Amino acid sequence: MTITGLSSLHCEHFIPSAETPALGFTRWSDTNIDRPSLVVIPENEADVQAAMGLARTNHLIIVTGGGGHGTYVPVGPKNLYLDMRKFQTILLDKARCTVRIGGGVVTGDLLKSLALDGYYTALPNSNAVGVVGCVLGAGSTPLNGLHGVMADMVQSFRIVVSEDSVIEVKASSTGEHLSLFNALCGAGHGLGVVTAITTSAYPISSLNMTDDKICIRSLMFPPTSIETAVRAFLDLSRPSPKVSNTLTFLRIPVSGSANGVPVIAIGSTCFGSLRDAKDESSALYSERFVEVSSKAGTDMVPMEHLNDRFEPQNKHGGHKAIASCRLKAIDVETITTAFESWLSVTERVPGAWRSIVAISRFNSTRHKELGAGIGGDRFIESRDRDFSAMTIVMCNDAAGLDAMTDYMTNFVRMMRAGDASSTPRSFPNNLRFGIDLEEMFDKHKLAELRRIKHIWDPQGIFWSPFMSDPA
Repeated sequence: MTITGLSSLHCEHFIPSAETPALGFTRWSDTNIDRPSLVVIPENEADVQAAMGLARTNHLIIVTGGGGHGTYVPVGPKNLYLDMRKFQTILLDKARCTVRIGGGVVTGDLLKSLALDGYYTALPNSNAVGVVGCVLGAGSTPLNGLHGVMADMVQSFRIVVSEDSVIEVKASSTGEHLSLFNALCGAGHGLGVVTAITTSAYPISSLNMTDDKICIRSLMFPPTSIETAVRAFLDLSRPSPKVSNTLTFLRIPVSGSANGVPVIAIGSTCFGSLRDAKDESSALYSERFVEVSSKAGTDMVPMEHLNDRFEPQNKHGGHKAIASCRLKAIDVETITTAFESWLSVTERVPGAWRSIVAISRFNSTRHKELGAGIGGDRFIESRDRDFSAMTIVMCNDAAGLDAMTDYMTNFVRMMRAGDASSTPRSFPNNLRFGIDLEEMFDKHKLAELRRIKHIWDPQGIFWSPFMSDPA
């Protein structure tokens, strides 16, 4: 394809070709990723607008990349890939307790930058995810209980909506600007190019943590103790807003084992005092669970290092997908059955041993309060659910991922079997190819989202997962 109008670009750009195998960018998953017609790396909003004009002239659809972790985002010859890596603003305003974040900032850089100044904001369990992308897809974090999701905390978006229009939308906006703001809070992919957001930031000292460190109590169990491990997880009382609890199935790499050694890990993360942490996780100190575990420990972790332990999952490349659901209730039988399914498939499918399962619980009270108040019109659903369950499938090649498709579908079905009265829901950030979009939002919300899309992107220049099934 011949690209016309390249002289209008005054920033780094290139046309990937067979002679240059590297795409010029990387993504967390290679699934449905092919050479785009053009890659543009803008340095400012004028560059973004020039790229939009070029895409319109050449009938290309813009896909925007920040952290590159969306496993449901397709890239190919019909696309202009807009790589936001140079939008790296991190500007903390201590007087207003806010932070301004550029469209290319990743979570680890923000976490560490704020911590150096004694501040924090709610971020997911990864150092490598794009901050803006998290917000656009709701953004679940270990601090959901205190602050709601990331899309609850955001105060404004700066967004390029056309070649001649850059606007700032916020909660105090009116009319269609307010509608756009609400859609960006949880369902914002494909409505424009977000160059910056302003969100809430708080002093770490306000958490009243012992030595300003997060307390993480953990137990690890062998597969033979799966039922005991699940009971230990469910014996944890409903967490307070400062606590999140997680049960994880994973395989630990061991020399001489092609598929690693399977383990069940329980972690209780407390953003409070050590005494609070011990009270909250008392079940994980009980001898009846500790004596059966293969490992027990309590770690005090500085805020800036909170996500360092998840670094092995951040590597770009390979083929990955996420299947998830949000639940009001879950039981021993459901989790045990899911474990057996995961154990079997990660043993059977070559290269799938890095795939994990994570079942989390947080206190949804604050989440519901926000939904009944200022956050009620934002695109955030299922605010009354404490539990979330997801499997992150990681394979070496496309064939491996294909072999895991039935497992992912069945995993969600199994999880929901114990919560059959609830409408199926998940976080938009956990979309996957082929999913029913009504698992994200009801028909009314989807119709409103498409109406907003038509107003702000009438020619459909931006790729959106919500205009049709992402398959």
